[in-house]
Amino acid sequence: MQIHGRWYDGKSSKSTEATLAVAHDGQLEVRDQAAHSLLGEAHASAVSLSSRLGNSARFVRFASGAAFETTDNAAVDQLQRQWQPGRWRGVLHKLESHLGLVVCSAVLLVGLAWAGALYGVPATARVIAFSLPQDTLDRVSKETLGLLDRMHFSPSELPEQTRNQVREEFAPVLAQFPELPLKVEFRKGSEQIGANAFALPDGTIIFTDQMIELSKSADERGAILAHEIGHVALRHSLRAVIQNAVIGFVYVTLVGDGSAMGDLLIGLPVLATTLAYSRGHESEADAFSAEYLDRAGIDRQAFVDVMQRLGETMRCRYLIDEQEDVSYEQLSDKEHLALCETLAAEQGEDTDSSWMGYLSTHPELEERLEDFRSL
Repeated sequence: MQIHGRWYDGKSSKSTEATLAVAHDGQLEVRDQAAHSLLGEAHASAVSLSSRLGNSARFVRFASGAAFETTDNAAVDQLQRQWQPGRWRGVLHKLESHLGLVVCSAVLLVGLAWAGALYGVPATARVIAFSLPQDTLDRVSKETLGLLDRMHFSPSELPEQTRNQVREEFAPVLAQFPELPLKVEFRKGSEQIGANAFALPDGTIIFTDQMIELSKSADERGAILAHEIGHVALRHSLRAVIQNAVIGFVYVTLVGDGSAMGDLLIGLPVLATTLAYSRGHESEADAFSAEYLDRAGIDRQAFVDVMQRLGETMRCRYLIDEQEDVSYEQLSDKEHLALCETLAAEQGEDTDSSWMGYLSTHPELEERLEDFRSL
């Protein structure tokens, strides 16, 4: 039997057209196809035969490091059956050639990938997040707050008396969680941030001036604070960052591009400011807030009221900012309400809070509040 292919001497990248001859006793000889000079020899039982995969080229590797490459898969299969028989020889080729098994494998792979992304990655992120030391949380939070201050925040313009009053209101809430290093900061949010509250991994909770002005009572502010404490206690911001980092590592493994992963690691503080909490994280923080309100004897309606008001505000901002000749920030509260009602009427909408939800980082508002009431 003769097999045509190319010869690699194992010392350079140069290849030579060659012919591999198989004698009756299993002796192999590789000769230069043009000069017929002997390039290599060995017994068939002493060489290494690469597995068959589709119609890709096969290699007959010699102990010296040299190799003979050929696309004559049938001949290599015959050589393998005669001189290197084994139960598992050719199994990979049989599997990848079986259409039904290929389809089943593809479905199984997609299912495993989906289950891993939906359950495995969040579970892994949770374990990692709760294993990180406080020093790491402090460092990430410091860089994140610095970035927020440069991009979205300015110093609070609330009167000192108002800030002191709010701190006094928050004191009994914070006292309920002595195991957490909690502290509250005030900032004026940019036009994009508006009325909002943020929880950083180290326990720092930021209220924007607009959020304080939007809330109507200490109970409402306490409910929002408890929700943000839930994010701290359950390490949601870290878990969100880690989940995306894990997905990034998987991406690098699949495509072999490490530059994207380096950018991700360098930009962790940026991710912490921009990543949306998942619906699951928001639900967990809502449950945390509901538990606090029930324990403190505060009606859950306090949270519902402030969230609905916030949803209406964000919906109104959306409607007004769509207009080319006016900006939300240029109008007073009364002007906001009047213009919003006019625009909503023109678009055939009502002015309740059943809008798309407040901010892109939160689940559908009405559905979320229904869940909150029934927790």
